Amino acid sequence: MPGAERLDVAILGAGTAGLAARAEVAKRTDSYRVFDPGPLGTLCARTACMPSKAFLQSAHDFHRRHAFAGLGIDGAEGLSADPARVLAETRALRDDMVAGVIGGMAEWRAGHLVPHAARFEPDGTLVAGGQRFRPRASVIATGSRPVVPPGWRERFGDRILTSDDIFERQALPRRIAVMGLGPVGLELGQGLARLGLDVTGFDPGPTLGGLADPGLMPRLRDAIGAEMRLVPAEAEPEPGPEGAILMRWSGGTVEVDAVLVAMGRAPNLEGLGLDALGVRLEAGRVAGLGRGRLNPEGTRAYFAGDAGAGPALLHEAADAGRVAGHFAARAEDAVFERRVPLSIVFSQPQVALAGAGWDEIAAREGGIAIGAAAFDGAGRTRLQRAAGGAVRIYAARADGRLLGAALLGPEVEHLAHLLAHAIGRGDGVEDILRMPVYHPTHEEVLRRALRDARRSCQARPGALDAIRCEDAAAS
Repeated sequence: MPGAERLDVAILGAGTAGLAARAEVAKRTDSYRVFDPGPLGTLCARTACMPSKAFLQSAHDFHRRHAFAGLGIDGAEGLSADPARVLAETRALRDDMVAGVIGGMAEWRAGHLVPHAARFEPDGTLVAGGQRFRPRASVIATGSRPVVPPGWRERFGDRILTSDDIFERQALPRRIAVMGLGPVGLELGQGLARLGLDVTGFDPGPTLGGLADPGLMPRLRDAIGAEMRLVPAEAEPEPGPEGAILMRWSGGTVEVDAVLVAMGRAPNLEGLGLDALGVRLEAGRVAGLGRGRLNPEGTRAYFAGDAGAGPALLHEAADAGRVAGHFAARAEDAVFERRVPLSIVFSQPQVALAGAGWDEIAAREGGIAIGAAAFDGAGRTRLQRAAGGAVRIYAARADGRLLGAALLGPEVEHLAHLLAHAIGRGDGVEDILRMPVYHPTHEEVLRRALRDARRSCQARPGALDAIRCEDAAAS
């Protein structure tokens, strides 16, 4: 048997995290290989972020016809959506983006990509495609797969869908159940409903789209419930009449033609031989990875992206990949401070969370100032004929320091970025209120929420953040 080739770094997986790790490793050494059996192109570009948002854009644009009459535009009743065409256009855009990712690999792919799955033997040797390697350090960025309950695919075949395969369909069924209403289930469920499908969404949890703030949850449920049936319960698929699938729960039944499973993703860690590296798995995940730590203590195995501790978001995967590559190339422990938590759901209304979440805020024993303001009736909302919603700001009562925010409304993705940046800077309510706010914009609603939070803070300003019309009139 041929001897093993020595490497400074082995990178398992050419997704977002693996590619980010490779870029950092290549700054330090040329002694590396990237192992991936394909298909190449990253999870984000091929099946997740990008195709889902392309699909949603078609659905949201078609739904916009309901506002045409109020805009003085005739002919909305003559518009129609072709779900099969939407899928085809989604795939075309997706394929172009995937080609761009693969094209970006051209300069290093020939000499460094091993197009095979890899696994570690008990002595730590890495084996892939009949080749053997001895890496000094390894970045594990093997991604994840959708969780599907045992037996569902065996019983119902290709009528069980996931976000990994729904965009490959040539057509969509008339009736569909969505199992799990986290960000993925909520986005795709609403998109399917807006294209004319009969959608029933199931989720027994207290949250929707990752939103937990009780001040916003009823609004979100009402908005989504107006477009698709929401069932706050678990359900089990059973064979139904005339080839249908019967979804049964404690409160009733509904017939569907397919089931979209959006019940989370599991890291692809099985069969890699990680115990040879001193890595221990617990419930299918790597043990010993605290927030910001990428390699279990005593090992030179660095976990990034969906294979690591998460969260499973592209910007987090890219950050973790860069950090993993940097420290793997130096054979040093990888511990770093993650960015301020930020998540966005591209439903309508949008859901956005920045900084500390509701569970963390609710667990604090007092000392929290909460400010709220609604988009309902706000100038920009009315001009756009947009759905309402609200902003909820969490601040420290003692000094007004911004801790987190939950937002539900039109285009709140931009407000969430602003707030995440402010939280990362350690800004207080007063700091943000000093920023100019143009009229009419959604930022005016944010300003009202900040002023509302300020009323509950002990550190009160010594001067107005700005002279408003009523202040000038009073003076």
